[in-house]
Amino acid sequence: MSTAPSNYGILNKALITLIAMLGYGGWAFYSNVPANGDIELQAIALRAGIIQGGYSGILTLTQMILLQAVLKHLNQRLTINLNMIATITIASALQYAIIIPVHLANDTPNILMTLLPGFVIGTGFSFGYLLSIKNKYY
Repeated sequence: MSTAPSNYGILNKALITLIAMLGYGGWAFYSNVPANGDIELQAIALRAGIIQGGYSGILTLTQMILLQAVLKHLNQRLTINLNMIATITIASALQYAIIIPVHLANDTPNILMTLLPGFVIGTGFSFGYLLSIKNKYY
């Protein structure tokens, strides 16, 4: 069993990260672009898209790295089913330990509503990602 990252694994991570950046960044731009064509507001919408895209890309790549590291670390200690649950829980807790304070510092009014869609999508993504790599460790 080789633990060195393959080119295939690196390309997959890069592609998934790029999709997250473009998807979430594009949504942030689209959600904020003004209907009246105001140049100043278009610049703000573009900035929102770049910020959200960058943030999403970093979080997606970090999550994949965390998931793989935790799954690998626990593979001798737990069955695959328990390992996947523990891995998703640990990796998500680590990420949200960063995300929640950022929103608290920003005074985001509805943190739960803000984070809930991403949590649902992220948990589904994490589960799917673990299914795709579990055979490397079990």
